Amino acid sequence: MNPAFTRVTVTGIRQAAGDTHVLTFRDECAAAAIQPGQFCMLSPAPGASCIYLPRPFSYFRALDDGRVEILFRALGRGTRWMAGLRPGDSVAVFGPLGRPFQLEAGAARAVLVAGGVGLPPLALLAERLLRLERPPRIDLLYGETRGERVVELGGVLPPAVRLWTASEDGSTGFRGRVTELLTQKVWPTLDTPPAVYTCGPRAMLAALADILGDGREVHSFQASLEENMACGHGICMGCAVELATDAPQPYYKLCCKDGPVFNGFEVKWR
Repeated sequence: MNPAFTRVTVTGIRQAAGDTHVLTFRDECAAAAIQPGQFCMLSPAPGASCIYLPRPFSYFRALDDGRVEILFRALGRGTRWMAGLRPGDSVAVFGPLGRPFQLEAGAARAVLVAGGVGLPPLALLAERLLRLERPPRIDLLYGETRGERVVELGGVLPPAVRLWTASEDGSTGFRGRVTELLTQKVWPTLDTPPAVYTCGPRAMLAALADILGDGREVHSFQASLEENMACGHGICMGCAVELATDAPQPYYKLCCKDGPVFNGFEVKWR
């Protein structure tokens, strides 16, 4: 499906945890085409607010009945506007955009590592991996800084997904960072090199790249990056990602157009 501008009507908005919310709208065409890792640009109806630039969001769920869900955290002016939306309000959506995760048929294990609002594309990915003819065993690791931010995933994740949670304040799940949860609790249980998928803060992705690059055998390593975007399709050039090369000059790709999913071993993390 080619990405398209669509004006949709909000059908639901609910608080998922702390300052985290789920926005629901109906878009049958997009829901049937969305792939895990893709994203949309979301903006208000003209004149409805003082928000002018659209905001990028990964898809959280694309349901068979045509509903689409966006999970977001109310941190800035744009997301606080979104948290104040009500059913019946109109918003503009441009998508689906970007290169999705590649489903690794043949990997017997899949480890999904989510940090904060990096959760949405991995929740959708877990559901799609289980649709493969030979689905892998899936471990989804989900970390937050504080337990009050942990989103309840009952009814979202298929029962076959083994969910691990971590909070740095120790109030929910494993006490510590999600990367520590991986090395201390999950990795020792793996019996075959896994396909590793991740999304979250850049520092977390860099730490994960260090862990996997330290002699651990993996089937693949795919990372979805979060970058500021103004257009979502390669016009503004505002989301450049530097890749690791041997060339003397820096080499960049665009997160919106060439990503947001990259080979995690090819990104220059520091």
